Amino acid sequence: MNRIRPLLNAVLLLCLVSARAQEVVFSTPGGFYDKAFKLTLSCDQHDKVIHYTTNGNTPTADDPVYYEPLLIDKDLFSRSNIYTIQNCPDELWFQFQPESVQKCIVIRAAAFNESGDRISETETNTYLIKSLGCNTHGLPVVSICADSLDLFDYERGIFVPGAAFDPSNPGRTGNYYFSGREWERKINFEFIELNNTGVNQQAGLRTHGGNGRKLPQKSMKIYARDEYGKKRFKHRFFESIADSSFKHLVFKPFTASWFIAGANDHVSNQIAAQLNLETLASRPVALYLNGEYWGIYYIHEKPDERYLEDHCHANIAAINLIENWYGKCEAGNNDSFLELFDYIANSDLADPEAYTYVTCHIDIDNFIDYQIFEIFTANLDWPANNMSCWQESDGPWRWIFFDGDICLIQKTFDAFDNATYDGPNGYPASRASTLFLRKLLENESFKVKFLNRFDQLLHSAFAYETTKVFNDQALETLKGEIPNQVARFNIPNSLSDWENHMAGIDAFLAERKNFVLEQIQNHYLSSDFNLTIDALYPSPAQNEIHIRTNFDKTAQTALQVFDLTGRLRYCKNLVFGSEESEFTLPIHLPSGVYVLRIGEETKKFIVIN
Repeated sequence: MNRIRPLLNAVLLLCLVSARAQEVVFSTPGGFYDKAFKLTLSCDQHDKVIHYTTNGNTPTADDPVYYEPLLIDKDLFSRSNIYTIQNCPDELWFQFQPESVQKCIVIRAAAFNESGDRISETETNTYLIKSLGCNTHGLPVVSICADSLDLFDYERGIFVPGAAFDPSNPGRTGNYYFSGREWERKINFEFIELNNTGVNQQAGLRTHGGNGRKLPQKSMKIYARDEYGKKRFKHRFFESIADSSFKHLVFKPFTASWFIAGANDHVSNQIAAQLNLETLASRPVALYLNGEYWGIYYIHEKPDERYLEDHCHANIAAINLIENWYGKCEAGNNDSFLELFDYIANSDLADPEAYTYVTCHIDIDNFIDYQIFEIFTANLDWPANNMSCWQESDGPWRWIFFDGDICLIQKTFDAFDNATYDGPNGYPASRASTLFLRKLLENESFKVKFLNRFDQLLHSAFAYETTKVFNDQALETLKGEIPNQVARFNIPNSLSDWENHMAGIDAFLAERKNFVLEQIQNHYLSSDFNLTIDALYPSPAQNEIHIRTNFDKTAQTALQVFDLTGRLRYCKNLVFGSEESEFTLPIHLPSGVYVLRIGEETKKFIVIN
């Protein structure tokens, strides 16, 4: 065996050298360039022939032969005009004008032998020439190249209604609704930063999402696999996270949003990232398909087991991932989720023992932040839809926020009614989808914790001065590219129309807090209550005091600490439960006598440092 190993290594090295020799080399990499230039293609084996395409298709021996440097100008724009292919039901089809479709230049090249057999991988580069009108106004570019039959063929094309389309059910039929590996197509994927760094590799492409699959601007997801050449997409796509290696990525179109702003999900994810939640990083890009402009997209993380492996350092073999309240399983198994669901459905969570059991199986702080966020953002496509939770082995369940396409719209919407709905099963809420929150709110300790956390977030992560920044950034980032999106897909109708809808998000963020505070008061708090401060200890105190209160109703009131001159030294609004409760208050006060006031009740205490 020791004699054979060097021979095997030599053969392997020879194969690698041979493979490299057969690669087509581009003199200039893909990227942004100011003006046209000449591109040289070469192959170390000079007796081989290079064929190339400009329409995104994989080169064959029937395609043009490379003889001399190519001038990268408008003569190399694709003439396939795939924008004319109807890829949606009739009622959604918009006949684009040719002048509205920007183009970039895509060169795909491969080496062939004398028999016309391809002997190299296909190399692909995308060129965005500013002097030819290719301007993405500061957005990075995603360029996807695929054989047109893989996308638009009647039988196997994944972007068209095709053979699977039923005119009597246009909303849920079509080739684009198929999923799974059989409907994954090989592509070349380029991600081009403004400084021409990024990614260029082969990958697998599928359509993605629910109803959005039938829209002209398709939702997509891509997969890095060994068979395509690389196991991962290695690039820091998102500034908000440190990760620079991804197994899967999603491309979500601007038109996926139910409203014209097109930034609802993006802004929602940035707000959610401040909370104790798994959330998805996203970033706007301009997308080109086979050299033709395909509008504004958001490149997203995909909330699957690979995401959890990367972000939460979870053992991928031990992950259970659930995608709806009925326990539909995306990874692992659903046994423990269904057991927990049954336990909660059949238990009185006002019982401390039952509540303790649930808190051992749910990350309560995460669950509270998840519910609060969905309620605050007034998600109209929740809770019966867009739920995902996970656990590692038999650990506590945690929730993932994703899909905020219908968030940040109705500022007056009473999402508490939605989140605690107990009527017949339906949409957007169902008895099953609200079970966990409804039952937990029967426990006074949970209710107090939930409402106090809500109040804290309303004055921090949800405060207008915090959230406004995210919307302003989206406005500034997208504004220059919106006219191109308008011209290509007629959604939005105009730049001014889009600006009005972005102003609607701004108004939501500015005013939502007041409506939520009123709704909390109406649903959960009493303004007519009796209380006593049963105990306050130790006194003298140093770093903290323990307070035991007794309220006859759930109520919110100020907890205040005064010194003997009447100066207010501490103040915080707190929700108190309708039961005897005890909590700890950290204090950082100089030695002296102080007065604690809760509502109209007062007690003195001493601090000695």
